[in-house]
Parts: sequence; structure tokens; C-alpha cells
Amino acid sequence: MSHFSSSDITEQYLNKFYEDLHKEQLNLMNNIKTASSDSEDKSKDKDITKQISLINALMMGALRLRNVKKASIARLNSS
Repeated sequence: MSHFSSSDITEQYLNKFYEDLHKEQLNLMNNIKTASSDSEDKSKDKDITKQISLINALMMGALRLRNVKKASIARLNSS
């Protein structure tokens, strides 16, 4: 089963993906902190909060996938 090693989605790719998402999450949180409190900004805050929630889900998914792939490769290598 050598198809695992030829995958474009590697541990390094998933780590980079996670880091990029984390940077975006921090940028969005800073946007909320620096926004004023008028009603237009409240709407923007809701949109940003939705984005942060989706980014969190992607981050968790990337970590889970990375861990499953690592475990699968470790099992294959130990056989």
C-alpha cells in the first residue's frame, strides 16, 4: 500500500495549512478588537465571528487528518 507515501497531502502540508489558518484567525480577532462599536461594525463582527468558527473547524480537521495519517504510516512501517 504505497499510495500513502505518494499523497500530496503530507504532514508538512497539513502543518503549513494549520499555521496559515492560525495566522488568519489571529488577524480576524485583531479586526474585532480594533473595530468601533457602531451597528455596521456589529454586522462585521458577526461575519468575522462566523469566519473564526469555520477556521477553527478547519484547524481541528487538519490536526485530526494529520494525526490519522501519521498513525496509518506508523502502522504500515511497523508491519
